[in-house]
Amino acid sequence: MSYRTALELLLTEADESLLLDAHAVSSWEIPGFYMDAEGHWAAKLLMEKDAKTAYTTALAYHFTGTAAYANKVKDIIMVWAEVNKQIAGPDGPLVSAYLGVGLILAADWIKDFEGWSSSERNLFTDWLTQVCLPKWDQIPLRNNWWSWSIYAQLALYRFTEDKLHFAEEVSALKEHLDHSLSIEGFIPEEASRGKHSMWYHYFALAPVTAAAKLVLDTTSEDLFRWISPGGKSLQHAVGQFFHYADGHIKEWPYDEDPIFPEQPSASTWPLDLYEAMSIVYQNPDFERFVAPYRPIKGNTNLNSGFYHSYAWVYPELQFKA
Repeated sequence: MSYRTALELLLTEADESLLLDAHAVSSWEIPGFYMDAEGHWAAKLLMEKDAKTAYTTALAYHFTGTAAYANKVKDIIMVWAEVNKQIAGPDGPLVSAYLGVGLILAADWIKDFEGWSSSERNLFTDWLTQVCLPKWDQIPLRNNWWSWSIYAQLALYRFTEDKLHFAEEVSALKEHLDHSLSIEGFIPEEASRGKHSMWYHYFALAPVTAAAKLVLDTTSEDLFRWISPGGKSLQHAVGQFFHYADGHIKEWPYDEDPIFPEQPSASTWPLDLYEAMSIVYQNPDFERFVAPYRPIKGNTNLNSGFYHSYAWVYPELQFKA
């Protein structure tokens, strides 16, 4: 039942998206959030709108085969490929990864659409590899920024069917999990964020779990249950964070009053993450946690009303796509 209801919600969003145009600009500059929040929100809104349009119509096309949806995806992503020549600003690398991956997933779902020519696909690929990839690959941080970089790169190489570079990113993901997680299942670099430390734990776990799904779908290697050389485990980290999200926020060891959604809903974190993890791990506690809020859509940016990032948007449908 939740699957059908989720699909109905998706198709409603996709139909609304058919009326929208792209917002690409030649130089897309994203100010640092902690330096200029208003400027940051305004700049990233351009791709927030377009990622939602492309993602929802692409997923709708996957389930219905309706050409109008695929044509809208093509229109949106080709405008970015043709218009955007530069990603700039302190937060450009991060934002282009966590929103841009939505465009890549959309492109993958329409990859065999007859109305999208090989020359157009090549142009889109050129934009990803020449404009986006250098920004993602040069990220110096190894916190959630690198989590999103690896996820975006895995999506790129899956789309281009580049097995060699995909394998290299799988190795990078394994190394990242081994170094970024503690043996207790926390993420030390995100633990220092004070009131924001729970949010940043979620924001780092979302892309690495989504990356693990890409790996599973592409090579059948199961990183959801993999244990690193240092004894670190994605499964343990997901379970550790869940303990606090599931009614034990006051026990969070890194702040007495961490920021967490006051009213959980189908559009708040970490419901999207645990909807996906309930499918992966078949954990009855995860199931209990998300069931009252289904169908789960995805974490919505309260400042814009659009999806904040593209790890788990319509997670239940992602597992059926």
